[in-house]
Amino acid sequence: MTSPEVFADAVAASCEAALSRVGARVERFSIGAMSIKLVAPCDEARPWIGRAFLPSPVPAAEAPDREHCLAIWDGTRPESLPPPRPWGPTAHEPLGVIAEYSTGTVRCAFDIHTSSLVVRHDRLNASYVWVPKLADLPAWALASPMRVPLSWLANAHGMQVVHAAAVAMGGRAVLLAGAGGSGKSTTALACAMAGMAYLGDDYCVVEPGMNMVHLLYRTAKLFQASLDMLPKARAWLCNPRRATEEKGVIFFDSSQVSVVPSAPLAAIVLPRLASGERTRISRASRREAIAALLPSTIGGLMGGTAATPGLILKAISGVPIYHLMLGTDLASITDTIRAVSEAQS
Repeated sequence: MTSPEVFADAVAASCEAALSRVGARVERFSIGAMSIKLVAPCDEARPWIGRAFLPSPVPAAEAPDREHCLAIWDGTRPESLPPPRPWGPTAHEPLGVIAEYSTGTVRCAFDIHTSSLVVRHDRLNASYVWVPKLADLPAWALASPMRVPLSWLANAHGMQVVHAAAVAMGGRAVLLAGAGGSGKSTTALACAMAGMAYLGDDYCVVEPGMNMVHLLYRTAKLFQASLDMLPKARAWLCNPRRATEEKGVIFFDSSQVSVVPSAPLAAIVLPRLASGERTRISRASRREAIAALLPSTIGGLMGGTAATPGLILKAISGVPIYHLMLGTDLASITDTIRAVSEAQS
């Protein structure tokens, strides 16, 4: 057994022991046909980390081995700590992945933004995350939890987590791609509040082989400018007092917007802020779609995996791509997205 596997076994044992002491809640969610069992502590002192996911029914009893276990624990007391990391203090630089401890069956990383250890263990069909204190995680981290191990898992199943938003109309999804501040969140939430189905705001999952978009998180993270355009959303914020210092965060329920798990990909739209009230649209190139999706996705996922570029290239092939010059009139934005979706029927 290799050193990475020995370390991964020790992490699994530490997680199991810690969760047995504090008690764990189990909840299931899915990404496409992939079933995931989330195991995490939940008590008065800790937020429920699974709030961002859309729960799914218990998987079929005849295929429990296909279910991936995603477990998280916290604690800084000696009995709650993970095993000592057998690598140097800078081994995670520059992206976070520990190359020496990322083999064909184990993958390890350290996230400096949340001081968390991330380990994937293929032999156990499980991923493990340790954070010092769940209660100290900022709202933005709770809104998109464990996206790195989920992105690794998605890649293993021919899917790709992408830095993009998505909405659907008539069962056809429009993927909204662009850098932070380009208008993805404003567009996605405006469309959802106008009655379209919601598939995610900051990260979602594409499955090129099936030409599908899947929901990852039923959350939204909004800059102040977006909240100014969508004042109704202020009542939904979980962090209203901090919305001027960090992004405002929303955890959606069915009374607010229609959240759906999946929809076929019909088009890709590249929003950007423009002058004037009316929203305008024009055709964009595949190269421009790559530029909008690939760098920010890789940057947000610790470099992704070797499969990431190919999956993104495959996802954008064969679908129309548009520039969306966003005006200040919300009805113009939603009407344009609706027209894009209907044009692909």
